[in-house]
Amino acid sequence: MNKLIQLVVLISVMVLTGACKKDQNPRLPDDLKRASIPLITKAAGSDANIGDVNTFQAKFNADLYFKDDEKPRKMDVVVIFKGDRTNVKVLKADITAYPTAVTATAAQLAALFGKTAASLVKDDYFQIGLDVYMNSGLTVTMFSNQVAQPYGPDAANYPGSSLSIRYTKL
Repeated sequence: MNKLIQLVVLISVMVLTGACKKDQNPRLPDDLKRASIPLITKAAGSDANIGDVNTFQAKFNADLYFKDDEKPRKMDVVVIFKGDRTNVKVLKADITAYPTAVTATAAQLAALFGKTAASLVKDDYFQIGLDVYMNSGLTVTMFSNQVAQPYGPDAANYPGSSLSIRYTKL
């Protein structure tokens, strides 16, 4: 019985040792590029949603999630209307200081899409995000038809992260 246990242990060690490789990490692609993760948050005093289109004020901050990470060359504040990723408009271009406070009215947001603030109806919404332009030449667009989540699912789950904000007409 004792020899049987020793034999089982010996075979187990041999199998486990043979299954190990010196390098378990897969090779990373040579063209892997680094990108900053944007952080966009509603500012204090901002309207949570669009109630009265005449007095609505969207106030938010364009920032970086990792403050000490490589800074992008610039970021653009971009907007989509009712989730249409084929029609992305730039609200504010060339942000180079982080954080940067941005303010917009319902009229400004509606005008981006050829509408008036008065024409907005219940449940119309604007989603706002940041396109990131890195010094390496890499551009990460927030709203794309090809990529549903440009930073993968992890970045959206970081504590306190916010890749986009939304203002809905009530």
